[in-house]
Amino acid sequence: MSSTLELVLTGMSHDGRAVGRVSDNSALHGMAVFAENAVSGQRILAEIVSRKKNFLEARSVQVLEQSPFFQEGICSRQAECGGCVWQNLQYEKQLEEKERFVKNSLNRLGGLNISASCFFPILSCLDTQNPQPLYYRNKMEFAFFLENSRLKLGLRRRNSHDIAEITDCRLMPSHAMNILAVLRKSLADFCLPFYRYAVLRHFEGKWTAELITFPFSKSNSALEKQSVQACYEALKPYVSGLVHSERRAKTDVAYGEKVLKEYGDTNLFQTLGFKDYAVSFQLGSSSFFQVNTCMTEMLYAVVQDFAKLVLPDQNAQIWDFYCGVGSIGLSLAPLCLRNDGELTFSRYQTVKAGKSSLAYKKPLLLGVEAVEQAICLAKENARLNQCDFAYFETASAQKLGKYFKRFSMPHLIVLDPPRAGIEEEAVRAVLENSPEHLILVSCNAATLARDLAKLAEKYSVSAVQPVDLFPHTPHVETVVLLEKNQ
Repeated sequence: MSSTLELVLTGMSHDGRAVGRVSDNSALHGMAVFAENAVSGQRILAEIVSRKKNFLEARSVQVLEQSPFFQEGICSRQAECGGCVWQNLQYEKQLEEKERFVKNSLNRLGGLNISASCFFPILSCLDTQNPQPLYYRNKMEFAFFLENSRLKLGLRRRNSHDIAEITDCRLMPSHAMNILAVLRKSLADFCLPFYRYAVLRHFEGKWTAELITFPFSKSNSALEKQSVQACYEALKPYVSGLVHSERRAKTDVAYGEKVLKEYGDTNLFQTLGFKDYAVSFQLGSSSFFQVNTCMTEMLYAVVQDFAKLVLPDQNAQIWDFYCGVGSIGLSLAPLCLRNDGELTFSRYQTVKAGKSSLAYKKPLLLGVEAVEQAICLAKENARLNQCDFAYFETASAQKLGKYFKRFSMPHLIVLDPPRAGIEEEAVRAVLENSPEHLILVSCNAATLARDLAKLAEKYSVSAVQPVDLFPHTPHVETVVLLEKNQ
């Protein structure tokens, strides 16, 4: 097999690579090829990196014919940094590819054969008053790496544990780079292998930093504590507060298992504005919250519109599983009191979904989440938004079945699981008890397809709405409305 071949690239893959097929007369004719450092529409000379059972992996070594969808990268570090792998692909083409991902995943992987009328065009920042797909992240995770007695700070290189030092990033407001520069300078004299991650967050103009380290060592704890204090002193003009947390697990996850100390003001708040009301949230130093605030409002507006289609006029009862700090549930809470059915996006007036036939005298919002700290914040957020009919409990979604025994049948269950999708026990509980309507929110079209295929035993898809929260990456959020079969 030749180590290089000529390829015409016809699409993009879910992991950010371009896709083509071998077109010569060799034994590999027709085999799919996934090529790095390439975009759809290019004709390239590709070097074969590895051969799998059903496809080849390659990287572009020469562009023979440029793609009409190519654009110059927004960042000079694109080739080494793993942050935004699609920045050389025109944004409109990115959206087209993401729509295709969702459709192919649900229909091909899930075998669902969903009607084209149920799929709605992807929503993006182009549908907002700020049509610029840059500087959108409210949180970023940067990694430390000790090399040649020098502590580096940046982002992981693509497919590597090595670090690309970052001094200019267009995913987060420029103030983030000022904070990184201060951290590098503060830690230059310490050179400690103690440091693991720096997590920056900003909400409503307020910035915090979190330093995630290994536990203090027995031999060097005094110097390690001194270095953290030095970081805080240097960062005071740049952040409102600093969190120091430790992570004992060796896995590369930027999550502190235990907060050791907080400096300054680390409380963060975010208000989301909707058509007729606003909802405010208090966030902890490690709380999950969508990283694109502007598009989160649009994502939750879609969830609201789907809920309006199926909820009764008043006294609705909603369950929100994987609820986190209560963001989706509390954004739906006003609909528990009153649902006028007036949609934010007129496109959904074409959705055929029957309103719930259940009638109750009191509204209810039930939120369930496995992370206890998140539930504590969800309860605070219920008080903050004066929602006295909200109940939040700490439990795994695997326990969903027991809630059907404790509470009346809800009008609607919202499930917003992590990338791994919905646990098998939760899917089984839904099928056994069969609430009238479900809304699924997913950041992984493949696991969404798997879950929908299981739920197809008793449910039909009424509407699918992709939403682009992550410009210049292959990631996409999807909201699906399901109705129980009659």
